[in-house]
Amino acid sequence: MRLYWWGTGERVEDRSPLRSPVERFDGSKLIEEASDITVYINGVMVLESHDKQFLRNFLDRGETNDLFISTTYQMGTEPTIDVVHYLKERAELGWYGDFFSPVVLSEEDFKSDHLTLRVKVYDLDSYDQYRATLNALTSVFSAGSVFPELLPYLALGEKISKAILHFANIVDSHDKIIDSRIRFTVAEEKTGQKILQTGHFVCFAERVDAESEGLYLDENLRVVHEDGKEFDSMSYAVYSITDRVYTDYRRTIDQKIAKLLSELRGKGNSGEAGIHFLRETMNGYTKYKKAKRYLELRAKDSLSENERKLMERLERELREDEVLKNIVF
Repeated sequence: MRLYWWGTGERVEDRSPLRSPVERFDGSKLIEEASDITVYINGVMVLESHDKQFLRNFLDRGETNDLFISTTYQMGTEPTIDVVHYLKERAELGWYGDFFSPVVLSEEDFKSDHLTLRVKVYDLDSYDQYRATLNALTSVFSAGSVFPELLPYLALGEKISKAILHFANIVDSHDKIIDSRIRFTVAEEKTGQKILQTGHFVCFAERVDAESEGLYLDENLRVVHEDGKEFDSMSYAVYSITDRVYTDYRRTIDQKIAKLLSELRGKGNSGEAGIHFLRETMNGYTKYKKAKRYLELRAKDSLSENERKLMERLERELREDEVLKNIVF
């Protein structure tokens, strides 16, 4: 069976065999309604160069790519969100894991029945043409704003903002090193669905039969053969899914703003002040949703284990809030 995506459980000792994502991994936990979830990218192994041969010969570029790495995700039927992880001119072949942010998404209360991920690893054509734009993007991304949806609203100047929008619209036309999509579903084993569960997931540049080829994920989250030799036949990306929340509060707010802007498609206020306003608005909205969710759970006759844990955590957080604790309790 040849697939783009393969996976294994959370715990990797020495090395773990890669298996189809329709299987339940040993020691994995199902992501269900009310679960915490964080998806992050561990790294990308780039093993081929798309720079033109004449550039390598006459400009001494060597085996490099003008590398762009991002993930697009969609929870259920909500708007799609893009997250940029890496951007570098003349990136040499090899492993990349020092990202602007490895976090793709982080949710305290998962409410969808499926999650779609698309990994995009590109070699950017005509880098010189976009140099000013990409330098501006690198500066903004390095400061922690990794959602392209927010960029047109920041103080980057009209010329750069227009260039960003143009670049975002044509980025899919560049040379693709990896471009693949997977839909995880809240499901049990033996349903034919790619199970939304904790673990590590490898997306290969081309379809492979990881079982017949004897491919494993080692303790460094690199793909290896059964004898421990590194797999070097094609590029691949490694993602992880956990049932915990790994992100800071500001990023959580920015994630919600990016989702809102993606849904509005530019109908919100422009300018950096608009972002500040939306952050403050989402801060209050998030507190309201926590209180509302807590009261909903408290009013239920019976709770699942995930719901009980969620209610206990929400109660702790609400009691720590000087305003809400006097309203809710």
